[in-house]
Parts: sequence; structure tokens; C-alpha cells
Amino acid sequence: MPLGMTGFGRATAEFEGNSVTVEAKSYNNRFLKVSLRLPDALSNQELELENLVRARLTRGSVYCAVTLGQAPMSGNYRLNLPLARRYYTELAALAQELKAAPPHISEVARLDGVVEALDSGSGPDDALVDAVKKALGRALDDLTLMRRKEGQALQADLEHRVRRVAEVAAEVDKRAPRIVQEYRDKLKSRLEQLLKGSGATLEEATLAREAALFADRCDITEETTRLRHHCSQFLKEIASEGAVGRKLDFIAQEMLRESNTIGSKANDAELASAVVEMKSEIERIKEQVQNLE
Repeated sequence: MPLGMTGFGRATAEFEGNSVTVEAKSYNNRFLKVSLRLPDALSNQELELENLVRARLTRGSVYCAVTLGQAPMSGNYRLNLPLARRYYTELAALAQELKAAPPHISEVARLDGVVEALDSGSGPDDALVDAVKKALGRALDDLTLMRRKEGQALQADLEHRVRRVAEVAAEVDKRAPRIVQEYRDKLKSRLEQLLKGSGATLEEATLAREAALFADRCDITEETTRLRHHCSQFLKEIASEGAVGRKLDFIAQEMLRESNTIGSKANDAELASAVVEMKSEIERIKEQVQNLE
């Protein structure tokens, strides 16, 4: 079953008293383009997280945003006690002078330089990375579910349109032999009118030869056969698993090419009208397959 390319997913995972939320969105794109917005603590995980997305999807513009509940505190940080003491001493003296409440330790901890990283180049905690991967996986699950629902709707619409093209192609096939016979009858009537009173007679061999030349110029048997084959192939591919958007786009292009050839050979108003209907359906098919993965 094909997938659409529009979707959204959101998931949250807990770790060590903290949380991480991932939002994933996807839109149409001929190729796969992945964009990530990560907090600084996860900057060195960008490639690995992008690969996780690419393992799940094959087409579309995908945007993932990762948000932490609060800045992670781990063994990679330490308290600068000398600086904290100086801050506290000066603030306490100021509070006494102003007859205000003494500073709270949490206020001191938020001052610049009191909490510092031991090694800014070290990676995030394993617990954080695991939580991000878990939330990303769940968000992609939700996104894929939405894309699957879109794919189901598109599949139903496309199958209906392709079957209609095949039906019209069959009608064209039935009409084609009558066109030659009608041409032969009109040609015979016209020649008989021209030869009337001249004493000359209409030779059946000449009439048959002209009708045969017309039939050869207007023969659309090969084109309608290929068109119906393309319709069958389209229905087969759209019912298969995996990314089929590009293949269906190619088949639709071939369907349009055959219908154009039929139209160029159509020397009949009824047949020309049928070709217009086929081309209209195929153009819509080409538009819709752009929305499939």
C-alpha cells in the first residue's frame, strides 16, 4: 500500500526526571530531504538521528524538532564553589545594606559561571540519547500512520481514474473500425456524385485501396494496446508495498504519450472527444502521483 508524503507526529519520552519531545513533519518532495533542529546538548548526534529518519522514509521534505524539558545536568558539569562563595558574600552584604532578605542558593546557582561544563566536547548522557531515539521513533510512527491514511485515499482516487482511462481506451477500440467503414461509405458517395453523368464507372479496387490507406494512417491498435497495458501495470504497482511514486509517475507519462498519439491519429469527432477525456484523467493522475512516496 503506498504512502502519502504529508504527515505529522509528536512524542515525548522521559529520562532521569527530565523529558524530551520530538515533533516530525513531512511535505511533498521528489527526493528525501531531512532537516533537524536540535538543542546544543545533542548537536553531535545530528548525523545518527538523520540516518534514523532516512531508514524509515524514502521521499519527502522531513523536518524534526527536538525539545528538552529542561537543560540536562549530568556528570559533565560542576559547581564553581569559589565563585559561588564570592557571589553569595557580595549579595548577602548588599542585602544587609538594603535590609532585604539574603540571597537563596538557587539564585546564586543561576549566575554566570557558577555551573560550568567539565568538557564541552563530550557527548550527551546515554539516557538522553536513548530517550531522543525513542521519542523520534514514536513521532515517526505517528507521521507514517498519517501518511498511510493519505496514501489510502490517493490510491482509491487513482485506481478509479486509471480504470476509467482503460474503459475509454476500450471504447476507442470499438469505435475505430467503424471510422474506416464510415470513411469508405462517404468516399464512395462523393465519388459517385462526381462521376454521375460522365459515363465513367467507380472501380471497387480504387475505392478499397483508398480506404486501406486511410485505415493505415488512422490505425491506433498498437497505441490502445499499450495504453491498456500501462493501465494494468499502474494498478499492479499501486497495490504493491514500498515507495512507488516515481514508478507510477513514469507509467503515467507513458500513458499520456500514447493518448497523445491516439489523438493525433483521430480523424473522427467522437474519437477526439474520447481522447480529451482520457488526457484529462491522465493529467490528474500525474498530479496525484506526485503526492505519493
